[in-house]
Amino acid sequence: MDPLFSHRPQSDERPLAQEAPPPRVYRFTVPAPRDVAYSAFTGDLHLWWPSNYTGFGEGTHPYIEDGVVGEESETGESQMWGEVLSEDPPSSIELAWTLAWRAAAPMRVLVEFDEAEGGASTTVTFTHDGWATGSEGREQYEKYSEWPLILGRYVAYFGVSPEAIETVR
Repeated sequence: MDPLFSHRPQSDERPLAQEAPPPRVYRFTVPAPRDVAYSAFTGDLHLWWPSNYTGFGEGTHPYIEDGVVGEESETGESQMWGEVLSEDPPSSIELAWTLAWRAAAPMRVLVEFDEAEGGASTTVTFTHDGWATGSEGREQYEKYSEWPLILGRYVAYFGVSPEAIETVR
């Protein structure tokens, strides 16, 4: 059947309302070798993750260990933030991310660590994607808009200004 308005092209694309939002991508460089930058991201999460972005607040202990991303309160309660999907130390870590979202609808966080300046520094590329489609995806995208603030704590851990975080997408 011909379209009602012959001047309007037909498209096989899904309506925009059903599209998933674009990835959020950030890039920055820290003055440390790649293995140190990776270890600080994964092993020292409790030292740099801001407590106001946790479920238990001040005194919580965020961690990545045994395939789990989560936090433990001062009283021993735990909360799961996600799961490790893949890990290639010191090059990358990929997470199924559910912090403050439904566990049945995980998103993806990929953190890649590349040598810079002959290995004296590391360029980190942080990608958050895997959003749901439709209104849930838009809600996820809006909720997780403060990564520059969180990653600002990570770069500050190395003495770098949070302003050094580049928003790629």
